Amino acid sequence: MDKLTKRLRESLLENPAVQIKESANWYVPVKTFDVAFKRVRRAQMDILMKMMLLAFEQADIRRAANLSEMLLVEELFIADLIEKILRTGLIRIEKENYKLTTKGHEQLKTGIVEEEMEEEWAVLFYSPSHDEFWPKMTVPVPETNEKLTMYRYADNQDRINADRILQVLSASENALDENGFQTVVADVNSFHEQPVKHVPCLEFRMYNNEQDIFYARVWNTWLEHWDDNLEKQIEEQERVKWRERWKREATI
Repeated sequence: MDKLTKRLRESLLENPAVQIKESANWYVPVKTFDVAFKRVRRAQMDILMKMMLLAFEQADIRRAANLSEMLLVEELFIADLIEKILRTGLIRIEKENYKLTTKGHEQLKTGIVEEEMEEEWAVLFYSPSHDEFWPKMTVPVPETNEKLTMYRYADNQDRINADRILQVLSASENALDENGFQTVVADVNSFHEQPVKHVPCLEFRMYNNEQDIFYARVWNTWLEHWDDNLEKQIEEQERVKWRERWKREATI
């Protein structure tokens, strides 16, 4: 942490008009969530699948042989497809006949086949003070012997729900698989909060002589850049007080 602090101070003081009035180190809390979710694989419905679903919708089909004769397709092939369609919930057996389910009607109408995939897991990182989800940390947290206090304007409001997590996962997990099929996040099955992570931040309270302005600079060690959000929060709360304090001290 000392090396990082030295490097940042040198960078800030490259402008001779700038002074560092004070500095402080503290941490911003980041929540970690273990999320279980399911994706579906989407593909354009082929002609044979559409003809089979239309047959189940409009006729009484009891056996694969009936559909095989109707469509002039090998019976074993039809039987395999019927088993697959049953597993995906597009048809059900009703009074010994195959009938479309609500899901089957919907997919026949849209012409898009959706196949459920196995449950998957992801870890998400959320900063309440930013109301943002952050990417996975790419470098270790800098070590410090100093006991850091929590960011004085930390926000502890709970804005996390399944819909919000679904939006975040959709942005990162939706993709095309190796066969060119679209895979999209369909449901968030569960999410559980893990212990909060403490992310060190380095704050510098600055004054520019030429422009006669006080301002904050905050280095976020997780994001590895100056944090505009935290700087604005601090300035809104404290900039007027800084001016009053340091102008008063200058006259003593």
